[in-house]
Amino acid sequence: MPRTRLSSRRSVWFLTLGVIALIVNLPLAHGLWTNYRLDQIGVTTTAKVTETNAIPPDADSRDQAFFIDYQLPEEADPERRTFFSEVDEETFRAAKASDQVEVVYLSDHPSANRVVGQETNRLGLYLALFADFSLIMGLLLALKFSRRPEEGLVLLATADVKRCKPGGLVEPEGRDEYVVRGDVIEITEGEIVLHTGAGREVRVVLGGYANPVGYQQPAEAHGRVLPPD
Repeated sequence: MPRTRLSSRRSVWFLTLGVIALIVNLPLAHGLWTNYRLDQIGVTTTAKVTETNAIPPDADSRDQAFFIDYQLPEEADPERRTFFSEVDEETFRAAKASDQVEVVYLSDHPSANRVVGQETNRLGLYLALFADFSLIMGLLLALKFSRRPEEGLVLLATADVKRCKPGGLVEPEGRDEYVVRGDVIEITEGEIVLHTGAGREVRVVLGGYANPVGYQQPAEAHGRVLPPD
């Protein structure tokens, strides 16, 4: 049935939005949770600095970003993996001079660690917020166009329904009067429903007027707005 197909498309749309929201926000949520655990149960240690880089190398320090590579002590990370972090200039200069830097890590998950003096990069947060805003706007549009016909525009016909060229239209003709065009997606006793495009459906109460247009055929109807039931 047409309404079943429309409901299916709406369900897929909402499911897609939900999956995208999960993909966008999962890394952010994981990062926040990791930082919370580091604040609560993190262990502080002295890591060995293996490399330092100021980028771009020849720029004024105010225009540079500072990065260090480091390794946790063997008792903290037996695999002796190399991590890297962007840090502030003071931490960078101290690390370059001493080849050491303080790091907070999780004893049960040493790859979750944070340099003391690490720069906070908010680009990911801003991108996630922008994506969430876009998703909310998409959700609002989906809700707008997911109303059932009886919750949208309902017209009492003021003339016989007639065939027309394909295409959707909802256009005012006067005070509380409209002309609508669209495919007939439902025919019941004394009523038809037109799909007028952009997910919008209009119910037309015939009120004694004729409807010679068949199912899934383009039709034009003129009518006066009826209040919601």
